Amino acid sequence: MRCRLKNYCQFTALSSCIVLTIIYSVNIKTLNYVSVENSSENPVCKWPPRTVEESCQWESGFDISICVRLDNNTFMNEGVKLYPLESLFKNATSEHGVSFEDLAELPRSMWTKVKYPEVYKTYPQDVPLRQIVKDIKAGKPVSFIPKYNFPIRLLVTSKSVCHAGSKHDLVLVIKSSVFRWDIRNSFREFMRLENKRYPSLNVGYVFSVGIPRQHGGRLFNRDGHVMNLTGPDGDQLEAFDGRAAEVMEKLNEEIAIHDDIVMADYEDTYYNLTFKTVTNYRWMSAFCGAENVKLFMTMDDDHRVNLSMVDAFMKRIPEKKRRYSTFGYIANYDLAYRSPLKKWFLSYSEFPWDKMYPYLRGFAQIIGPGVVDDMAIGTAYTRYNYAPEDVFLGMVAYKLGIPIFNENSMFDHDLYVETNKEGRPAMVALSKHFL
Repeated sequence: MRCRLKNYCQFTALSSCIVLTIIYSVNIKTLNYVSVENSSENPVCKWPPRTVEESCQWESGFDISICVRLDNNTFMNEGVKLYPLESLFKNATSEHGVSFEDLAELPRSMWTKVKYPEVYKTYPQDVPLRQIVKDIKAGKPVSFIPKYNFPIRLLVTSKSVCHAGSKHDLVLVIKSSVFRWDIRNSFREFMRLENKRYPSLNVGYVFSVGIPRQHGGRLFNRDGHVMNLTGPDGDQLEAFDGRAAEVMEKLNEEIAIHDDIVMADYEDTYYNLTFKTVTNYRWMSAFCGAENVKLFMTMDDDHRVNLSMVDAFMKRIPEKKRRYSTFGYIANYDLAYRSPLKKWFLSYSEFPWDKMYPYLRGFAQIIGPGVVDDMAIGTAYTRYNYAPEDVFLGMVAYKLGIPIFNENSMFDHDLYVETNKEGRPAMVALSKHFL
């Protein structure tokens, strides 16, 4: 097992560090508060974290924030970065500089002249990320504080998957909601049969969940807009509003029986999917290790995977490309949803441009083990207060220069019927297509 020691420094300088410590009640699943302490300790600090004994603070959880050492040139109070208008918009003549925050206030008529992909480079943080990642992996100090290195604590992890140096051909991380007990049981039964049909692959899988929302039901505030989350996700939040202890009791029973849950301390809601995604990458990086896994895959719990086609994929794709790329269904230049009535709503302050960069849709992604560490670090330097998780990962990959490739055997939701007229077999599709 790979994990972080308790009170491991998030930021360390030459003489001091800041320690982010999350304090829990007796039931470690309930977050009380975050305290910030000063410490004179200066431990060796890098990512992925060093390997430690299994007893490493299991009962209090694992700190999976990125450990970053800062050098003497650190810009503790970074100024606002400005970009010349002419570098972002065609025919712009003003020498006036604009910040990322300023972009949302520009007249929408200007955006017909925007320069793609140049404008994407303004997305925070605009830092030399590739070099930063290289230095953090080597344990070297860096000059930029990761502004989005939010404290995340892993409360529960599996003792049978990515444990004590275990090796796997494929590790599946299934994104699931705390309330979806029946769907997880259905997935377990599917995997039992799939592993029986195709025993040659050593497959480990875990379900990634957060903690139940205490109060608020289906209502959320998104950038000043009150959002009413409709559908089953909203229905469940409303039905279990104020019943977090009951939900945790049932989850704890599930954990004890199946040992296939990865749980972190964010509230498990649709609008926290990016926190779930960051947790997944940190877990894959710190607990699994790139050297122990041939292939990672993340997937929604309403989809299924054909293991024989995964094996064929691994044999078909050259090893170097497979290890250092990501694969899935590429969304090419999607338009941002601007209506607050849609759960996919994006405000201009979140994403001022209307046309998105290419990214992999979030229903399922194949991830080469050689990029997991880089992506895990990159998440701490990429803003994700509101961004949808797949759009967010696309930005991280874009900033790091990680290749994305389309895999035409992976079908997003109803696309298996809509686009697969020739009846190609699916490596990934909705569960109903695997009956």
